[in-house]
This record gives sequence, structure tokens and C-alpha cells, in this order.
Amino acid sequence: MLVLRYDENGVRKSHAIAPGKTVIGRLPTSDLVLSDLSVSRLHATVRMADGHCFLRDAGSRHGTFRNGERVSDEVELTSGDTVQVGEVILACELEVAENEILSEDHYVDEGPQTVFRPVVAPASPLGPGQNPVIALLTEAVKTLVTSRSLPDTLNRVVDLAFIAVFADRAFLMLRESADEALVARVMRKRDGSIPEHATLSRHVVRRAMRERVAILATDTATDPNLSSSDSIASLQIRSFMCAPLTRQDEVIGVLYVDSPQTARFATSDLDVFSALANAAAVAIEQSRLSCELQEELRLRERLQRYHSPAVVSRILQGGAGDTGMTAHEREVTVMFCDMVGFTTLCENLPAADTAVLLNGFLTSMTDVIFAHDGTLDKFLGDALLAVFGAPFGDPHHASKAVKAALAMRQALGEFNEQRDGPPVAMRIAISTGTALTGDIGSPRRREFTVLGDVVNTASRLEDEVAGPGEIVIADSTYQRVKAQVRARPLGAKKLRGRAAPLDVFCVEAWTASD
Repeated sequence: MLVLRYDENGVRKSHAIAPGKTVIGRLPTSDLVLSDLSVSRLHATVRMADGHCFLRDAGSRHGTFRNGERVSDEVELTSGDTVQVGEVILACELEVAENEILSEDHYVDEGPQTVFRPVVAPASPLGPGQNPVIALLTEAVKTLVTSRSLPDTLNRVVDLAFIAVFADRAFLMLRESADEALVARVMRKRDGSIPEHATLSRHVVRRAMRERVAILATDTATDPNLSSSDSIASLQIRSFMCAPLTRQDEVIGVLYVDSPQTARFATSDLDVFSALANAAAVAIEQSRLSCELQEELRLRERLQRYHSPAVVSRILQGGAGDTGMTAHEREVTVMFCDMVGFTTLCENLPAADTAVLLNGFLTSMTDVIFAHDGTLDKFLGDALLAVFGAPFGDPHHASKAVKAALAMRQALGEFNEQRDGPPVAMRIAISTGTALTGDIGSPRRREFTVLGDVVNTASRLEDEVAGPGEIVIADSTYQRVKAQVRARPLGAKKLRGRAAPLDVFCVEAWTASD
């Protein structure tokens, strides 16, 4: 089975290619829906017929590419290929489940010609008396470390297997962890085709992994349903070698090759094959780590748009089990901040200068918010919405929000000193209460946000009460910081959309010693 693997919004996804036509596009009716705006509504199609897979562009805006080359007519798609639709990269990989390829219907001759060779870490440099072919192979497999992706690495391992020994077929099977089943990631004949209805001995594969031995033997596979008169004609005598892929104290898979001829492989071939398996395991692990690093960098880049470095590190360290990004209710403090008179300020400025002003202001304010463990929800033109106490709970969220607002006022003064033109003024409003926070949205696009009446209250205070240079806080926030600030009451204010007036205060200074 061929699958397309890709990343979407920092999440690793895969799509199995089914027989018939698969439509790729942004439309919800597509078989493979990609929400990226660079993808056309109807972008490309994949057709699976008679065991072959074909890719065609569907008149997309930005084109479809296979392995970097633009697709004009229908082209065949095979394992190891990459497909680019818009800015989305899809890796085409073979994936066959363990129960589909490992079989009990194999009878292995463990006679005098059978060789079991313990697998040990390759020596470096090679000692005296070691097979010079291994030395050449060790040099050759160094090219594996230049592979950019795991599928590329796996395919290059199989390429080297065909170079190293005269095998007719090669199989590379992997597992993600010790408690997961094997999956055939590469199955290939010497001519490049995929073997049909292939099965391997479950006993051999399990023994190679369990005992960590490379095996050279003869495998007689029979069909038990055939009559005795047909059984001799049905015999398939295969010489094979099977070696475990070991990563430190863990076996991550096996490399297997075979030939329809008896006595095809010698013990010297097993030496070469074992060396290749050792080098392949190192290269596979390096590719996996590289993929994980790239994934973490992409996720970190996405998270850094909203969260402080400390929060980003906590999210990444927590992994899938950390609920910081899961949407749920918690008590938070919400801040709205916007630039006063932005339209008037920029009416005579060129567009480029307006962008410089806005970017500089928002960057300066965001840096202060992050420094006080706040999270950026979103930019709203010349305004921003921030939340304190999310995505992780913080008992000091109210005081951190107020201290951040005071620090933002100081940072604005420094910002004005460093630029030419009239000074920029801003207003800030803060409210505390219960909100729904976390990643919220559709399955195809989710973003961190905060929802609830506390958000609406902060927005109304900023729009209807706060004046230039003022930091206005709701009574819900004031009750949590009143012993630490100097604030003057502004009285009860009637806010749009609220039935009861709200007591409001204007913060002038932080008075606590901390």
C-alpha cells in the first residue's frame, strides 16, 4: 500500500492511496483535503490501477511537481517520490503491515549450510584480516548520511543491498517502538518493480530480531492447500539473508534479501550484508532524528508566534501527553492594547513606513508580554489581544498582566525616543475571569485562542473607557492586585452589551516591593 505523508499545521498526517482515483485539493469534497491556501480547490489527482500509481495535475494555479519537476502529463508515482502541491510537500511511501507479509507457511532449512552470525557494532577502523569488501561497503554507506528524508534513506539502503550482494528481492521492515508491529517500508525486485503477493518467514524475522543474529539459510515456501502431486512443482527454493537493524539496545527492524537460486549467498556475503545492516541502522536513526528535529523546529516556529520561549519549551517538553494546548476552561487575565489615533497618524505616511511603524510597535509590546509569561492570542490591526494564565495555569496571572501593562507603557516611551515623527500613544484594558483557552478551530485549521465574557469585557473597556496612556482594569482584576498597585477608581461604567454597570480602575503604578 502506498501512503502520502505530509505536515499540516505542525501535525504529521498520512493518507492511504486507495484503488481508483484520489482527488487532492482544498475543497471539502476532495479525498485528500489540504487547507493551505497555496493549494487549489481542485489541485491534482492520483490514480491507482493494477498495482501502479499515477499522478496528474488538475489545472492547478501553482502546478504539481514530482521530485522537483513540474507534472504536465500523467506520470507514475512510486515509493520514495515526493509530490509538491502548492507549498505542501507529500512523501510517497510504501507501507505493508506485518500480518500481510510475514507468514508461517515457510520451512527454513537449518542444516549445515545455515549460518547464524551475531550482530555487533561495526569496528572503526577495520582491523587486520577483515574482509576488504566490507571496507569498501563501509565507505559506500557513508553516502547514506547525506539522505534528506527517511524514505530516501530507506530506498538508498535497498539500493546498496543490491550492489553488495546478488539478490533478486530486498525487503526493509521497520517499527516505531518495541511494542509496535513491523511495517514493510521498502519491497523491491532487482529490476525496480514491487514483488506481488510476497511473504517472508515470520520465524526467521522474529529470530533475527530476538537473538540479534544475521541469518543465511535456505527457505522452502509451500502452499499447504496444494495436492501432494502438485507440491513438488510448487516448491520455491530461496537462498536468503536476514539481519536485524539495531539502534543501541533496541532492534528497530530487519533487512532481508533473497534469491530463487539455492546456495546463492556465501558467508562472505553475510559479512557484507551484516555490515550494511549496521550502517543502515545508524543512517535510519539519523534520518529519524533529523525528521524529528525539523518537525520540532516547525512546531516551535508556529508556537513562538503566540507564546513566550519558556511556554514554548514547556509545550515541546510535554509532548502529546501535555494538555496545555487542549481547549478547556480556566481562570485567566485578558489584555487588550491598541495604538491611539493610528489612522490619523498614518494618513500621510507611505505604506512601507506605516508597516515599519506598526511592526515596530507590535514587536515591542509583544516582547514585553512574553517577558511576563503572557500569550499572544492575535493581532487586530493596530491592536493586540493577550492572555495571562494560559495555555498553562498560573496563580499570578492577574499581577503579571498588570506588571506587563506598566512595562509596556515604559517600552512605548523608549520606542518613541528611537523614532522620528509624532509620538505614539496607546491604551490598555485588562479583565480577569473564566475563559475557554487552547487550540480551537476545524480539523483542518486550528489556532490558539481565548473565548468568553472576560474577553468581551476587556474589549469593551479598551474601546469605551480607556483613554490615551491609561491602563484600565476591571474590578475582577483589581481585587487580585489592589494590595500591590496604586489605582484611582473611575466609578461604575455601563458597557455596551452588559446589563449591570462595572466598577473600573485606572492603574498608575506598581507599589509592591517585588
